[in-house]
Amino acid sequence: MNRIPESNRPLVVVAMAVVVLVLVAVGVLLVGQLGPSPAPPTSLPPTATAAPSVDASTPEGATRAFFDAVVAARRTNNPELIEPFVTSRDSSAYLTVAGFLAGQQEAGKASITTLHDLTDINVEQTGDSARLTASLLEAGYDIDLDTGQPLESPVTLDPRRLTVELRRTAGVWKVESFETGAAP
Repeated sequence: MNRIPESNRPLVVVAMAVVVLVLVAVGVLLVGQLGPSPAPPTSLPPTATAAPSVDASTPEGATRAFFDAVVAARRTNNPELIEPFVTSRDSSAYLTVAGFLAGQQEAGKASITTLHDLTDINVEQTGDSARLTASLLEAGYDIDLDTGQPLESPVTLDPRRLTVELRRTAGVWKVESFETGAAP
């Protein structure tokens, strides 16, 4: 330091400090890249039954297809997504879902369903009519419709009893109505 004029010494000290800080920052970044990447969390939803039927030629398959469409409709508040799975736009099932979605739309939110599980399924079929009962477990959260940002933490609802009325037309089962109640 004796060779550096006294007036330039503070500048040299600052320059050396900047070089040291840059080297430390580069070292931290390199170490962060060299370490193992954390594995994404994997969690599988619990399954209590064999692979479910998704064949709309069965009441269970038609019910599962309907609720898959409801899950998709809740993300966008678009009731048209359930139309292929209901008996008509005048059906109780369509009007119930459309009314819920209109309320969500008016509130500026949509819903993300993270779990929709049907278990203990029982089907009573008489000709072209069927009644499906099942235990229903749902989880999810609301999002802001414009930004897509969560409005709440995920919530798991209490298990409920689901009853679905179906009608068969041209060999295809469609949902006429559904209701949920307290689990037995």
